Amino acid sequence: MRELAIEIGVRALLFGVFVFTEFLDPFQRVIQPEEIWLYKNPLVQSDNIPTRLMFAISFLTPLAVICVVKIIRRTDKTEIKEAFLAVSLALALNGVCTNTIKLIVGRPRPDFFYRCFPDGVMNSEMHCTGDPDLVSEGRKSFPSIHSSYSFVGGVIGLIFAYICYRQHYPPLANTACHKPYVSLRVPTSLKKEERPTVDSAPSLPLEGITEGPV
Repeated sequence: MRELAIEIGVRALLFGVFVFTEFLDPFQRVIQPEEIWLYKNPLVQSDNIPTRLMFAISFLTPLAVICVVKIIRRTDKTEIKEAFLAVSLALALNGVCTNTIKLIVGRPRPDFFYRCFPDGVMNSEMHCTGDPDLVSEGRKSFPSIHSSYSFVGGVIGLIFAYICYRQHYPPLANTACHKPYVSLRVPTSLKKEERPTVDSAPSLPLEGITEGPV
């Protein structure tokens, strides 16, 4: 129970760090006038896949697969628990790492110009006149959190998915790679019970052996 509480605490801490980094301002990269055309795409009012829906899909889809496998294979609660821990750790680490890189790189989005200058008029000092929150979010283009959370083409997501898998499961080359380490461990008490003792060993008849002189 103590180990489970620590595991949950680590994930809660990572989630708190992720939420905290969502509100931090990224590095303000200097944009030269000759490259401003790269960021003049029309302003995107809303994503094709909203961020909340993306989080729900990335979290609920693995859990749904785990539940289906449990029903089909009739796995025990230990395997389900380990699978949930691996998925939650991968998502939390992925979110923190992705946001950290976003803050360090500060790469503008393709529609950054119209985030910075809503009226389409750029001043000589290149000081943004748009909504500060919208401008700040416009400097968080790389890496894409949608691709990293979808685990499709997202190198960060794939790396953390495998690392967290290995925390709870054997290598993929192992024949028991679908079973967590906890299920593969044999309790010490069980080993002691299965170990035969001299007293409990069955007595065998000693044929051809006699006592005394022949």
